[in-house]
Amino acid sequence: MIKSSLIETVRTLTPKEMKELSEFVNSPFFNKNINVIKLFDIIKKSYPEFEESKIEKTKVYKKIFHSKPYKDSTMRLLMYYLSEAVEKYLAISGFTNSEFRFKESLASQFYERGLVKDFEKVLGTQKQYLEKVKFKDHDYFRNSFIYLEDNLNLLYLKFEGKYEKFLTKENLESVANNLTYYYLIKVFKFYTVSLNTMSLFNIEIDTSLFENLLSNFDEASFKSMPVIDIYYRIILSFTQPDEEKHYFRIKELIINNNDAIDHASQIDIFINLENYCHRKYRVGKNKFLDESLQIYKLELERNLHMDRGYMSSQFYTSAVVTGCRLEEFEWVREFIEKYKKDLKKEFREPMYYYGLAFLENHTKNYEKALEHLAKVKAEELYLKMDMRLLQCRIYYSLVWNMPLQSLLDTFKKTVQNNKHMKENRKEQFLKFIKYLNQLNNLRYKNDNSGLKELNVELGKEEYFPYKQWLSEEIEKVVS
Repeated sequence: MIKSSLIETVRTLTPKEMKELSEFVNSPFFNKNINVIKLFDIIKKSYPEFEESKIEKTKVYKKIFHSKPYKDSTMRLLMYYLSEAVEKYLAISGFTNSEFRFKESLASQFYERGLVKDFEKVLGTQKQYLEKVKFKDHDYFRNSFIYLEDNLNLLYLKFEGKYEKFLTKENLESVANNLTYYYLIKVFKFYTVSLNTMSLFNIEIDTSLFENLLSNFDEASFKSMPVIDIYYRIILSFTQPDEEKHYFRIKELIINNNDAIDHASQIDIFINLENYCHRKYRVGKNKFLDESLQIYKLELERNLHMDRGYMSSQFYTSAVVTGCRLEEFEWVREFIEKYKKDLKKEFREPMYYYGLAFLENHTKNYEKALEHLAKVKAEELYLKMDMRLLQCRIYYSLVWNMPLQSLLDTFKKTVQNNKHMKENRKEQFLKFIKYLNQLNNLRYKNDNSGLKELNVELGKEEYFPYKQWLSEEIEKVVS
């Protein structure tokens, strides 16, 4: 049972939620099956550790049905019913915890039943709720649209047949404007997701509908709407990559409108700033390496590095890599130690030792770097690839020619035979292997002319991991 979706879901609940779920499962309105209650009570006693020995299916079955012979089909059906109850609890809990959505549903019921006074009372509480909202994000405009539309329905009930009383220019424009703001924020956000996806994974998505919308977009009409303005410029940072003014305007807007943009949108916006810096650095705009580190530091300062309670492994390694490239080694070491605890438990040790290995390599403590690298127990595919890249660079720096040759051969076979890696990523890793292999052989032969030719060939290649490092190493040998 330990690996069941039921246990995985219950494992995420807080103690408060477990107490609420217990009341929910015991309520005859939601559950009338006494054996479901018994099953939950057994599981509850094992929370939060869920030791496998205590919730093994045959043992649990015996506690519920006593001397009856074990039937797996019965046990699975009981787990299914309890899973259904947990899912209902989560859905209802999420609904009731959203003050506006709950009142929205209640208002709809009062409207359908023609209960004008109750309908008006609920709309009054919705209005008060909206007036207290600090962040004008897509949810705010969506809720404002719903409230204003419901208000028109209320006026319809009050002044039925007297449409001139409530179908005013002001009322209709308010409804239309809030719907437009909500729509634009959602569309622009999804457009940026599409653009990022195409950039990262080398796939084509039909964006013609987005482009038609964008062609009619009047930027001047939304200057007072920082979220719309920011996402519009994020899109332009993709469609007009050489116009760096869009990046700097986004950065200015996010810094100056900290109190007007919700936490989730800020995280998303900063990720887009990170990605722009990475794209520019990959095409040789080295000033954006420093920009990257500034962005990471701003995210840490605003506590935007946490997503659902954890720092992503990507953020952790990217900050380490960027800091090392800029030779801010003290900051990197402090970062590695300070934020290790913010990583998910299953990634904590691998990412920590990989970060230390990367740092020691950049400070030329190669043996120490290998010691840290040996402690990395990597399960995730691309962390394994990053480890190989780092190991190759360390072997090259130590002038371990034969071990490097063997490692490159193994690395090449691993990449070629991997069925889960995207083809464009395979191509990038294979280019690194190819050029490092040639560099190592030419260095061993002291072939300066060959190295110069290799550097020219390398310069014609599109970005792949450590292309710039390879070029710098060639120049070191030639000079």
